[in-house]
Order: sequence, then structure tokens, then C-alpha cells
Amino acid sequence: MFLRSRWTGVEHLFEQANPRRGWEMIGNGEPACYLFAGRTPERDRLAYFTDVLLTPPPGVIVRRDKLAALPRDAAGEVDLPRLLADRRLRGAINDGRSYGDYINAQLRAAPADANLKRYSANDFGRNIPEMLVKGRADYGFGWVRAAELGSAAGQVVGAPVAGNTELVHAGIACPRTSWGLTVIRQVDALFATPDGQALVHLKMNAELPPATRQRHAAEIAAFYRDLAKPPPR
Repeated sequence: MFLRSRWTGVEHLFEQANPRRGWEMIGNGEPACYLFAGRTPERDRLAYFTDVLLTPPPGVIVRRDKLAALPRDAAGEVDLPRLLADRRLRGAINDGRSYGDYINAQLRAAPADANLKRYSANDFGRNIPEMLVKGRADYGFGWVRAAELGSAAGQVVGAPVAGNTELVHAGIACPRTSWGLTVIRQVDALFATPDGQALVHLKMNAELPPATRQRHAAEIAAFYRDLAKPPPR
């Protein structure tokens, strides 16, 4: 990977952990960094972040035969509070994963008896489409494009969530310790190099459709400016 190839002279160790365990490690100040995490106000209090990607807002991933049952408006966008209140549909979410500020807030406000099951997994939700296909749940949340092009392509579809329009900032997170500050400064420096910026541009162009890039042009331009010249820490 990019950091390991560019940051020589140190030993890089990798540990697989589900989101909840990963953030426990960060919160406890353990000398470990999360290599790709969605940024939220709560996580900002625990970690230093280097943003390396902006992604489209997550949507609802649903088994194709349940699409018509989703509460959607004329634009095809899902009314999330109504969906979470509908006990006829079974939802699946990854415990400890962030789905962006809007969906996170709606999940916290969901009825106590909402038909939602939390799963602890190391693959950041990539197993949710497979669960839908197997009939273990009717819907979940995630990156619509990835789900529709993945192993369950044709059997699951995505739908945008009404009111969920903000890009998700994602990146590398290190604990708010002296060790974490030293590491994140080096991460900043590596991604500010021409190679680092080129890699991020490549990923962003693949992740963001042209219409999304146009709609969020000012935010994306600010992101690239900070990438090239990281703010002082």
C-alpha cells in the first residue's frame, strides 16, 4: 500500500479489527492508526485525522424484491424515519460503523423496537449485500455503487436517502497522543507529495460521479488544498 511503500525505515504491522474494536483501541490511546475511517464529530474528539477521500453519501441497500416496499418520495429517495419505524422490514447494520452524520443521527433516534439487527464484522459492511441475498435481512446501508457492482449485483439495488446530501470525509485516524501526533504529521507529509496527491485524485475520480463533483466543487477544491498543504497541527 501507499504508506508502507513510501514510509521506509519503520516496521508496519497490520491488525484486522471490527469498527467497534478499532475505535476502542484509538480511544484507549493504543499505538495504532485506523487506515480508513469515516470522520464524525465524535471521532474527531478521539483521533487526529488525515482526510484522504470524499465519498458520496451512503444510501439504503435493499434486496430487489423489497425495493417497492421502501417508503420513497416522488424522486425515489427513502424516508428514513418511516423506514426505521416499519417493523415489517428487517434492517442490518454494522456495529460501530459510521454511515455519515445524517444516517447516524437517524439511527440514534430510531424507535426502541425498530427491526434492526447489529452485526460485528471486520469487512466494514461488505457482507451486508450477501446477507440480503440470503434472506437474513431486507435492507442495510452502504455505498450504493459498490453494492450494485459487487458479488450480489443484480440481486440488490440502492436508493438514496432523503435529506442525506453531504459528502463523507474519510481518512486515516491516529490516537490523540504524542505518538499519534507524530504519525499523523508524517501521514500528512506523505499525502502532500505529488505521488500522494495523484493517488487521491485517482480514487476521487473513481468514487465521485461527474454530477456529484460539480455539485460539491467548492468543498472538493478545499479538500485538495488541505491535502497539498496540510493545516498545522
